[in-house]
Amino acid sequence: MRNASYIAIFCGLLLAVPGCGNKPAVNQPAPESTNFADWRYSQSTMGLDPARGFGDFLQSLDPTERVKYINKSVEDGPPIRVFGLKQAYEQFAKDPNAEVAAAAKEALTKVPTPEEFETLRKEEIGKMGNP
Repeated sequence: MRNASYIAIFCGLLLAVPGCGNKPAVNQPAPESTNFADWRYSQSTMGLDPARGFGDFLQSLDPTERVKYINKSVEDGPPIRVFGLKQAYEQFAKDPNAEVAAAAKEALTKVPTPEEFETLRKEEIGKMGNP
């Protein structure tokens, strides 16, 4: 019972301290700024399911912007990340807009094979172990 009272006091102190538990926004630019789409792009390629996030992001854009960000993802990203976006590229390879479909098909040619991916992954793990 004594531990429960310590936990209750600790929680009360955390709530009483100003700003405790309130994390500031992760440098999100204003929606009307020119950097907002780039910020959304970078956020969409992170997380546990980057293909889904990136696909959802692309879905919200007009065709010209889709082409821009498909190309950007291949140019900016290391092959390991490009491999993770493969499903999004496959989704947009069937896009009704010919330019979007062409960009997605081109991106698919840059996706490493599973064997290449495994080799790259092992190299990255090796780099982390040997600073």
